[in-house]
Amino acid sequence: MLSRKHTYAQDNTPFADENVDDLGEVSNEFQEAFFEALKQKGIENYDRAISSLDQCIAIDDSFPILYFEKGKNYMALKNNEAAEQNFLKSLERKPNEQTVLDLLYELYYENRDYDKAEGVIQQLIPFDSQYKEDLARLYAATRRYDEALVLIDELDDEKGKDTYRDGLREQIYKRSGKGNLRKETLNKELEKTAQSEQDFLKLIYLYSEQGNTDKAYETALKLQKINPEADEVQLALYKIDLSKGNTDKAIGAMTKVLNSQKISAKAKHRVLNDFLLFVNDNPAYAPQLEAAIATFDSQVSDSKIYENIGAYYRKKGAQDKALPYLIKALTNDEDNIGLLRQVLDAELAQAKYADAAARAKRALELYPSQPSLYYAYGIALKEQGQLEEASLQLETGADYILDDVALEANFYEQLGDIFTKLGDSKRARRYTEQASKLRAGN
Repeated sequence: MLSRKHTYAQDNTPFADENVDDLGEVSNEFQEAFFEALKQKGIENYDRAISSLDQCIAIDDSFPILYFEKGKNYMALKNNEAAEQNFLKSLERKPNEQTVLDLLYELYYENRDYDKAEGVIQQLIPFDSQYKEDLARLYAATRRYDEALVLIDELDDEKGKDTYRDGLREQIYKRSGKGNLRKETLNKELEKTAQSEQDFLKLIYLYSEQGNTDKAYETALKLQKINPEADEVQLALYKIDLSKGNTDKAIGAMTKVLNSQKISAKAKHRVLNDFLLFVNDNPAYAPQLEAAIATFDSQVSDSKIYENIGAYYRKKGAQDKALPYLIKALTNDEDNIGLLRQVLDAELAQAKYADAAARAKRALELYPSQPSLYYAYGIALKEQGQLEEASLQLETGADYILDDVALEANFYEQLGDIFTKLGDSKRARRYTEQASKLRAGN
């Protein structure tokens, strides 16, 4: 990642005292070569741009901008050594030029030459203390975690809290394993700003992450007293109450989460998935789950959770309830072949043969070598009385089976049944015998 200072800066030509529209007392040949270099760089002919700049240098090598431009072209060509040499030559002619230092820092950072990068960023900090972020990042990269945290705290005190720096601090805590330091920092923040909802939430997450459920619960209740309307606290209360066996309280918290306009769809997904797993082991709460599913469905469109809901209903044998969710999941994840198979299985189980046939036919245009699709198509056609076409699809699909004896046996059983109905007893017997041999050998 580039320095945020560099990212925010305009890509203007540096050296304000040198107007590129009027390079002063230089020859026409110099001017023509310089502007040709800018033109070639603009159309990404970097080698030609460098050649034109070399023509300028041969005429008059005193302009820092010539070496700066060469450095940029060499960077574009990934010739970092030549880029560095030219940036340094530019700085020899005009020291302490911020825009050149910016690119030199970027070059060193991308090359992981952290010692040189640190030297450059130290020169940039006097321009703007925001560059301390980059120095903190360098310290983190070289495992000087305490020094990095000091710089982040300095910037927070000077400029106020910042999302980027919060994220950088979290990365440092994770890399350094300073979980206790992280907790201490949050506790200090809570002592200073007892109304800070965000710090309470971070502390709840920290305790939960460490498995300290009691402390997480205690902190969540404190936040609830300070702000009873804080929807986010329900995330902590829900999970903790569920683990403690306070199921009714957990369901109440879950309902608030699912109805909240503040809670993210991702968080709602996680809560509902937790409850799905809970109800799998505690089926008495199925009515509450169905109410939660209805609430979720009215607010969030999420392929994975729809698939999980479909799987839940299929496990219960409720194919009629599973199918709509599986179809919703497939609509949001059309390339998921496993999900497609689940939808086809559910449609066949619900005797929706026309739907299954149409879906399998469309799918075979995209996946012409998937035997399970031929199988579903064949079954759907067979059940609609289209026996000749069903046999064709099943015979075609059987050729694509590799190392799946059970599926192959299923194909032959269906073909045996079809040819029995068609009155072709010879072919029916052949397929039935093949199926029996496979079953016996399996």
